[in-house]
Amino acid sequence: MANSKEEQVAEKKTAMRNLYISGFLSVAQTVITIQSEPLLIKELAGGDIGLTARMLANTQGLVGVLGIIINQIGGKFSDALGRKQFLALGPVANILFGLLIYRNSHKRQLVLPLRVLRAILTTFSSTVMLTAALSDVAQGAELGAAISKMGAAVGAGIVITPFVEALFLQRSNSPRTAYLLLSMLGCVHAAFVGLSVPETLRRAQRKTLASAMQLSSINPFGFLNIFRRGSTGLQKMICIQTLQMFLEGKNLSDLVELWKREHLKWTVEGSRNYVMIYGTLSILSGVYVTPYFLKNLTARGFTSATNLLNLFGFLVRGAREQSWIFLLAVIPMLPGVNGASATALKSISTDLATSEGFGKGEFAAWTNNLRALAGAIATVLYGNYYSWCKRTGAPAGTTFVLAGLIGAALPELLLRLTKDSEMQRSKDEVPEAA
Repeated sequence: MANSKEEQVAEKKTAMRNLYISGFLSVAQTVITIQSEPLLIKELAGGDIGLTARMLANTQGLVGVLGIIINQIGGKFSDALGRKQFLALGPVANILFGLLIYRNSHKRQLVLPLRVLRAILTTFSSTVMLTAALSDVAQGAELGAAISKMGAAVGAGIVITPFVEALFLQRSNSPRTAYLLLSMLGCVHAAFVGLSVPETLRRAQRKTLASAMQLSSINPFGFLNIFRRGSTGLQKMICIQTLQMFLEGKNLSDLVELWKREHLKWTVEGSRNYVMIYGTLSILSGVYVTPYFLKNLTARGFTSATNLLNLFGFLVRGAREQSWIFLLAVIPMLPGVNGASATALKSISTDLATSEGFGKGEFAAWTNNLRALAGAIATVLYGNYYSWCKRTGAPAGTTFVLAGLIGAALPELLLRLTKDSEMQRSKDEVPEAA
């Protein structure tokens, strides 16, 4: 019996480690074009910065809208068929997308739709499926710690990948080269999932295929069930997390790239070094700072602290077009950066949703649909506001202020309107002390 328990613990550790590696490879496929894609879109826009910002923003907004449907359908089917094949979907698609964009980089009508499809499928195979897979093997505080470690894996991808991209950008002097690297990473990731990532959803825990085939499975507004069937506490926690996603890195990456190049006048090397340093700090924060906050603060305390730190960082970030201010603003944001501010509430809301009868894959898809909706609104809002600033002469740095107010100040206000009794892992749990 002891051996059986030891084997189960060992299997769980192996599964979680391989999921972290899968997360790293997913991030690498996103970040490998972090400089190249805006440069390529700028070429397609004929060098017009305002048009570039609108094209980047509107395509990213479309990602959020269409992603809602894919996440809904895929989440339901993963609850019936398992996670593994869906973890491989994004990498396999990236093999094809990378080759197509490399060979047709001058065709706007191909590059922009593939940008949208690539982002949708990569996000689904990483964020949605990894969250569901982690919740299959971990619960409670262990799930919160696992999410934090996944953040460290994300940071590792952010550190390593830009160096490779910048190296090829310098040698080829063409942004399309990065898409060959995207295809290569897709091959590696697909092979890794096939050979090393276990199926985390046991057959006994799966839902019937018939339930996934129902018309409700393709309802893009299925996430509204959270607000129809979920408890008040679950609804409030989900709203807080959704607002916090307005500060997620992918929603700001295009804006940050434009800010670095057009306002701070950074080179490819300077941008690469920043991303690598930022990623290194994100890893250290994910391994040491965020877990320390989680351990020593209540869920409310952690969420409030990271909200306020994020707000301060974003208010400072675009105050002046000076590199030292931009770099200094990174420090207070580290504990809650890139959605980490939602870590404490995410594990609580996942457990609460399970206790209220929601499927884990289904719930992961719904929360990611809300995340995608936030991303769609955020990118369109930021991009078009920035474009308006460029046209009117208003300070472009106020775009960061706008982001901070929506993604940190508003969720903090909602948190203060949430009772302790509403922030618990199940209806029967005694509320934690404030």
